[in-house]
This record gives sequence, C-alpha cells and structure tokens, in this order.
Amino acid sequence: MPSERKNKILGVVSGKGGVGKSVIAINTAMLLKRQGRNSIIVDCDLSNPSAGLHLGLSYGAIGIQEVLQGKAKAADAIVVQPQSGLRVLPASLKYHPDVGLKNLKNILWGMSGYDYIVVDSPPGITDDVEYILDACDEVVVVTTPDVPSATSAAKVISLCKDKKTPVKGVVVNRISGAAFELTNREIETMAEVPIVANIPEDSLVPESIAARTPIVLYKSSSPASKRLKDFVSVLTSVGEPMQIRDTVFHRLKRFFRKLFRR
Repeated sequence: MPSERKNKILGVVSGKGGVGKSVIAINTAMLLKRQGRNSIIVDCDLSNPSAGLHLGLSYGAIGIQEVLQGKAKAADAIVVQPQSGLRVLPASLKYHPDVGLKNLKNILWGMSGYDYIVVDSPPGITDDVEYILDACDEVVVVTTPDVPSATSAAKVISLCKDKKTPVKGVVVNRISGAAFELTNREIETMAEVPIVANIPEDSLVPESIAARTPIVLYKSSSPASKRLKDFVSVLTSVGEPMQIRDTVFHRLKRFFRKLFRR
C-alpha cells in the first residue's frame, strides 16, 4: 500500500445473498460520516446494484461500470444523498455483460480525500469478489445465523486468507433468537475469526428500506441501529485488524474434517 494513501478501504462481503450485506454496508458508511469521517460507499454489485435504491437516489447515465471501462472518471459518477450528504459511487442499472472489476483497485486507490471507502460487494466467490479483496485494506464478512450462510461465510474467509486480505471479523445479522439458530461459538468455530457484531432482526429495517432511508437515520434508537453503532465503534477502534486464526488446533481440525469426508 503506497505510503501517501491515507484512507481505508473496507469491503463488506458475504458468501451468499439475502443476509443483509448492503444494509450493513450502507449504514456503516452513514455512521462513519456521522462520526465526522469523510466516507463514501461504492456499489460493486454490478449485476444487482442496490445502494442507490436503498438511499432513494436517481440512477444516472454514468455508474461505476463506465468508470471501469475508462469512459468516465470516478468523480463524474459520484452522487450525493441530499438528506445526509453521504456520497455514493453507484453501479448503473443498465446491463453491462462485459464489464468486470479488474480495474477496481486502481480506481479505489486513486480516490483521495476520503477517510473511509466502504465497498458493497456482490455475494459469493467470483472473479469480481477476488478483485474486491485485492483492492481492500480489510473486510468484514456478513452472515445470518444459519448453517448455509455461515458455511458460505467460512468459504469467503478462507479465500481472504489465501489472498492475505485482513478480516476485521464476522457480522451476524438478522438474529431472531430462534432455537434453531447457530450460536456465536458455533459460527466462530466455522469461520475461524471472531464475531464483531450481532445485529438483531428488526422490523424497522425493511420499513427504512421502503422509506429509502438508512435505519440509523430512520430510527436511531431501534435495536438494529444500536448494534450498528456499536459495530462502527469497534470498526474504528485503534489497533490492527483481527487476523484469521490459524493455530495448530485449527489446522488439525481442518485435517480431520478432510479425512472423514473421504
């Protein structure tokens, strides 16, 4: 990382869709701004962009796809939500089948003047997600407390380890307290990284999405808003990013998993 680059690029990723990743990314960027940090959210889900929709923004002719193609500069595509002043680099709703995120690192690293660049990633493990991991200084992985989501999150974390991208931790979203949900300990055992936030299921979140207003602005005292505020406090705490734990115990555990799958 060049010494002259002062901002932090934070990726918000998930192993599968439907876990509330975009809600986490948007509200994180909003809370960072409300802390007085100059932040921007970049929508890198080229197939199903949603940041602009969540924020009630009108999509223009220029999005990150045109920037990736070299047809426009990032500054030309950035829009501002009037309600909050949050800056957004949206993805165009127009279908661009031949556009990928190969040039993303150069674009993000060239965006000066921001304290935080929050990247809303597409779900899963794809070439575009790998380009996002290459561009980010650290990531948080969002999951819901169920086996399919947590398993997918563990796969993304394994990819982060392979690419040496620091993982700040896991955000467990939409917790209802049902008996069938995984516990924090079970999720951490699967993910091999610590949980940094537990966000409860909150009926005001879909209501805030319908109102095109981030939940932390729509109802700052709601259960989800309170936990999101705690999460951003952890996110901005002084110290090194939490690294993936790779102790002898975890290596042995992976060995026996592979052994009994044969």
